[in-house]
Order: sequence, then structure tokens, then C-alpha cells
Amino acid sequence: MATSPAAATVDLFLLAHHDDEVFCAGHLRRALAGGGRVHLLWATAGGLAPARRRVAEGARVLEVLKPTGATGSDLRLADQHAVEHVATIAAAVGLLVDGAPLPDASEGDAIREGVRAAQATVYVPAYEGGHPDHDAVNAAAALAAAARPGLRVVEFPLYRRGPLGLTAASPLPPAGTAREPLVVLPLDGRDLALRRLLARANASQLVPSLLPLLGVARLAGRGRAEPARPLPAHDYTRPPHPGRLLYELYTPWRFARWSAAVAASRVSEG
Repeated sequence: MATSPAAATVDLFLLAHHDDEVFCAGHLRRALAGGGRVHLLWATAGGLAPARRRVAEGARVLEVLKPTGATGSDLRLADQHAVEHVATIAAAVGLLVDGAPLPDASEGDAIREGVRAAQATVYVPAYEGGHPDHDAVNAAAALAAAARPGLRVVEFPLYRRGPLGLTAASPLPPAGTAREPLVVLPLDGRDLALRRLLARANASQLVPSLLPLLGVARLAGRGRAEPARPLPAHDYTRPPHPGRLLYELYTPWRFARWSAAVAASRVSEG
């Protein structure tokens, strides 16, 4: 008997940047194998390559995933400015979970128009101070979950400032805003093969970003593993760890300004 559309499951990967999916390839592959609908939503475009190129690389990612039926869409917000649009990102998550297309989205961008997910999970970068956009989409996922009881959100770490400098794919510092442990997903050969394909699709990011970060993760013992956990009740008025955040070392953003922007976005766009 065919499954009723009302019983559909959706796994939505809410990503700050094109290439963030490389760091959740194992979870993405498991979601694809689960038989539900899988959608990738990229919030920003630009950064280490022009926005047009980053969007084109996202399209290559979807070509890699095309045989699985995965879909994707782009909000095309400016790099490092997702925090100014937290409510907009949260609203996009709600539309996609409800099976509605995004405004101005091209045909096929919606998970499936008119079909609301009976069960939905959002995967999102962790709140860890590595990049202001990562933390912004985390806050957007929390806002979306607050508006939709039962929406499950899972966060996965990318990179942050650690005791010896840059740390990748590692748990949050113990002084963070939440203490829940991360569950580590072991990666098998199929997961690693997908990770390589996704990395190659993001060609502009290979040398300046992906290869160094994957190398750091390997040194930390995360080369064949992906930590993740249910989204804790983060307090976005508090930094994720004491001391300077990583993004404060290489962007104009400071935590106080970032936190104020989260609050302003909820008021002005909500």
C-alpha cells in the first residue's frame, strides 16, 4: 500500500553556506537512505568566492544528489549577514516543512507543494562562535522550532576556537550555554565517498577552506566521525564559550553586535 502524503517525513538541512553539507555528509546520506524527502536550504551566498559561483556549486551538489530525489533552494543572503535575517530564515524553514515553495523559488525548489510533513527534522550548524552565519542559522532553527511544536532540530559542529587554536568537528567547550553530550556517528565508506563528492562539487572552497578544516578534524580524531546532538535551549544573549570567539578574530562582528542583531531581526521581520 502506498504511503499517504500526510505521513511524509522531511529532513531539512539548513546550511549557512554552500559547502557546510560536507560536514554532515554522513547524516545526509542516512537521511537520503531513509526514504523520506530531503531538502537542502542554503542561507547565504558569497564569501571566499563570488555569490554566483557559490550558487552554481550548490547546483552541482544537487546534481550529485539528483538520483536520490533530494531538492534544494537558496535564500542568497549576503555572506556574514544571515544574523540580520533570522526571522526570514525561520519562515523559510516553516514553508518548506509545510510543503510550500519559497517566494521567487524556481520550479522544483519546494520539497513538495501542498504536502505538510507529519515528521520533520532540521539539521543545522552548531552554535559555537566559529562563523556568525553558522550561529545565525542555528538561532533561526530554534525560532522555527518554537513556532512548530514537534519539529526536531539537530545541530552538528563545524569549527570554532579551541585551546590550541582552530578546532573542527569537536564538541562545544564545557562552559558553553548547554552541556548535552554529542552523539558521534561513525562514517563508513559510503559516507566518506559522499563527503568527497560534495567537497569536489564545492571546488572554490577546497583549498582555502575544506581541505584545511577536514585536516584539522582528522587530527582531532574526527576524520571518520560526525558528532551531532538535539538542539539545546541555547541562550543567544550569551556567547557559546568564554573568551574571544573565532569569528571575532577574522570578521568585523563582535558577539554583542551579533546578539543585538538576532533580537532586532526577530522584532523587525517577525
